[in-house]
Amino acid sequence: MGSDTSTQYVQYFLPVAQKLRPLVSDLENDLAGARMDDTEPEYFLAESIAKATQIGLALGVSIIAAGFILDNSFILRMGFLGIAPLWFLLFLTFSYQPRVKANRKARELERDLPYAIRHVLIEVRSGISLYDAMAAVTTDYGEASKEFNRIVSDVKGGKSQVEALEDSIERNKSMMYRRTMWQMINSLKSGADLSKTLETMVDAMVEEQKLKVQNYGEDLNPLILMYLMLAVIFPSLGATLMIVMSSFTGFSLSNNVFLGMLGILIIFQVFFLNFVKTKRPEVKAA
Repeated sequence: MGSDTSTQYVQYFLPVAQKLRPLVSDLENDLAGARMDDTEPEYFLAESIAKATQIGLALGVSIIAAGFILDNSFILRMGFLGIAPLWFLLFLTFSYQPRVKANRKARELERDLPYAIRHVLIEVRSGISLYDAMAAVTTDYGEASKEFNRIVSDVKGGKSQVEALEDSIERNKSMMYRRTMWQMINSLKSGADLSKTLETMVDAMVEEQKLKVQNYGEDLNPLILMYLMLAVIFPSLGATLMIVMSSFTGFSLSNNVFLGMLGILIIFQVFFLNFVKTKRPEVKAA
């Protein structure tokens, strides 16, 4: 349970973490998918609360101090009123990190999975057992190799191949990986030709990756249009309209208005770029 925050300090937040647990759904599976399944969910939430408290207070105090130094009442109000929502946003950010990490690992797993399964197919066709074939792909295939290495370790530890594969399904969020492992389990249970099953799975995964790339390209066009409208056209026209209207109405525009618009634009662009990045399919060139 290693942490940057001292264990003694985190213990004080455990009662609060237990009450806030419903806000973070499916945390146990997210921790497993992020390879953090040795961490207790309540303890992880307590760590998140501790980090959010430390950073939130530091930022809030810094903003308040800047308001005093600059003698700016607007910045002072932002500092006092923003501590609570800032803390809550930081708490959600830290507490949902396992889900983000698990989803990223799932995408990385899907990137290398077709090539790892193809390697397993070649080994099985040459007469090697499934266990030895999985042992042969425990390197060179990124997250897929790490997962197969864990399956092989579980089998060495006494689990059956079917049980090890079922446990692997439980701790991974990738639907492509889950479907692949379930088909492999069904073949093992029914005694069907495993090589034919593996060949079908490889072809299906390759086609799925091609479809994801095609869909991503189609989704980019409206996203680019939305970005141009919200980040370029609307702010430019809005600022120009505000300046023109102020000249007619006599209403003065302070620097805080433009600084606020600039801050909103920066936040929007950061979130937009991250959103586009998360939508990009992880596909490895053959």
